[in-house]
Amino acid sequence: MANTLPPAPSTKKSRRPAAEEGSGRRGRVTAGLSLILALIALTLSGYVGYLVNSKRGLSDAKGRLVNVEKETAQLQEFSARITRDLGSLRESQKTLDESLQALHNEVGKDRRAWLVAETENLLVIAQHRLRYARDARLAIEALRAADQQLALLGDPAFQPVRRQIETELGALTAYEQLDLTGLARRLGQLAATVTTLPLAPPKPAAEPSPAEEGILREIWRDLRDLVRVRSTTDIRRPLLLPEHKYYLHENLRLALQSAGFAMLHGDSTTFGLNARIARQWIQDQYDTRHPAVQAAVSELDAALRVQALTLPDLAGSLNLLREIRSRHGVP
Repeated sequence: MANTLPPAPSTKKSRRPAAEEGSGRRGRVTAGLSLILALIALTLSGYVGYLVNSKRGLSDAKGRLVNVEKETAQLQEFSARITRDLGSLRESQKTLDESLQALHNEVGKDRRAWLVAETENLLVIAQHRLRYARDARLAIEALRAADQQLALLGDPAFQPVRRQIETELGALTAYEQLDLTGLARRLGQLAATVTTLPLAPPKPAAEPSPAEEGILREIWRDLRDLVRVRSTTDIRRPLLLPEHKYYLHENLRLALQSAGFAMLHGDSTTFGLNARIARQWIQDQYDTRHPAVQAAVSELDAALRVQALTLPDLAGSLNLLREIRSRHGVP
């Protein structure tokens, strides 16, 4: 037969692409599965890591919780101890308050007597400080403190004592303002310069009267030169020997120094005696016409005119307080 059919295509050649296609599909599936498995493994590993971290964090949290519980227990114990201490303090405070209240009640009962007694002590202190120490400043402070105590007392019965204290304060203030130290220093300076004061010159004898002259002539004629009588009404001052001048200066110096010491110690009797003796000696034995002698006499006159040399008497307020205290029955 002339016409023959072309040979049929080989089946092996047509099956190769199908096999290759199936093989590629399986590879893709395998790759997808691998990717999925990898994702699953990654997810599982992440989850496991999360669980591990969570467990570790929980363990840390539990540890911190245990520490917190321990600290809480310590704080509770400390708080309990503070509460006990506060209770003890409250009890001590209560006891102290009760003691103070009892003391206030006791003082309140005797407050009037206590103030009066304190005032009396202050007046005694003022009197002693002025009399024995010549401390006018401290005596003034003691009198002021006594007046304040009477003001706190507020009892009209003791108003006369306050008025007497006011009078004594005025006298003490005037005494404190006296410059007794300066005056005593000037007397000491005067005592140091007594050797420079000029002595009084001898007084001339008085001339006899005509009748006396006649008597003298008769006696002269009778007795010749055996006896001569002279009568005068004035005593002639003899010239002092050097040793007599020394003793005069030393005695005058001692009198002036004693007057200065007595002034500083408030001894008016000794001061007046020595000052008057010194003035009399200056008037009798020294030249009162000389300016230095006149200045010395003026200094002594100024010292003698100090009437406040005698210390103020502070016994009035103290005696009055004791009298009123006894009259009103204050213990």
